[in-house]
Amino acid sequence: MDIKAILLDFDGTALQRDQVFISCRNMYAIRQAIAKGIEIIPCTGRCEDMFPPQIEAEKRIRYWITASGTRIVDRNEKKVLYQCVFSPEESAQLCEIFENQDIYTEISAEGHIYLEKKINDHLERYPVPSHHVWFVESGRQIPVEQPSKYFLEHQIGIEKCNLYGIPDEKQQKISSALNSTGLIAPPANAEKDIQFFPRRLDKIQAIEFLLKKLGLEFENVMSFGDSSMDADIIEKACFGIAMGNSPDWIKAKAKYITKPYYEDGVAEAIEKFILC
Repeated sequence: MDIKAILLDFDGTALQRDQVFISCRNMYAIRQAIAKGIEIIPCTGRCEDMFPPQIEAEKRIRYWITASGTRIVDRNEKKVLYQCVFSPEESAQLCEIFENQDIYTEISAEGHIYLEKKINDHLERYPVPSHHVWFVESGRQIPVEQPSKYFLEHQIGIEKCNLYGIPDEKQQKISSALNSTGLIAPPANAEKDIQFFPRRLDKIQAIEFLLKKLGLEFENVMSFGDSSMDADIIEKACFGIAMGNSPDWIKAKAKYITKPYYEDGVAEAIEKFILC
């Protein structure tokens, strides 16, 4: 193996049970890999503002693949290298479906989280995910009166949306309306939580864009993941690693199955194959 880069998922992979911090052992292994010249590349469904504090603090981690490939950023140059987001017009169309519905919705755009102002003013009434409390309590989110109008007027394209705690009586109407636009992936099911990205998004294409910039190929990549969002990358990488907590069908795609995230599986694999 000629591993020169590691694609690192967060939730269910590198993070602890709190889904906020990375364990000391995992971070030590990551830093040791960096010291050996390995490019550590976060590749996650999270937008930039929701990255773990330790990753933000580690300035040697230069490139971030965010929101499942909708954006690739160069932190050193403060540049967006690649982007595949909803257009401002599409963003407005989608926001019109769920705004003013009294639904806690995190809208990711330009690396930030936007909330409807009337919801942001009374977060105590809404099902803020437990691992997002640190974020909203920090006040980093951006409240806007009417998201559809805001994104259209400011010509901002959104990356993804997360709707949480949709009331039973609204689930079918919201999911059907979202699907009828033909804009989103994956299709929205009539459930209490919905997450969606641009339908035209191709995560593998986004990763290949960055690898080409770095003079690398998937033959130089070790990848970590645990879910359906990571499956293609685990299969495509030269050395795809599934976490011990992954479903069996994900494990079947991997070259190696490491320990679960809550047993420092990332560190276990890096120690075994990179730091040995």
